[in-house]
Amino acid sequence: MCIPHGAMGSVSNGFVKEDKPKKSIKRISQDVFEKGDPNFVDERKTENKPKKEKGFLSSLF
Repeated sequence: MCIPHGAMGSVSNGFVKEDKPKKSIKRISQDVFEKGDPNFVDERKTENKPKKEKGFLSSLF
């Protein structure tokens, strides 16, 4: 004979789960999405400076 899952009844242990506020991400406009943010500053950019080549004598000293 099968016993249904809900036949046992639940036992309360006194634990009350707190409701946390849902995290949401602000939706951006389609124009900013396609063209990018005009106020964005890319800090990763670095200027490429060519290395000064050392002569043979300066590398010895």
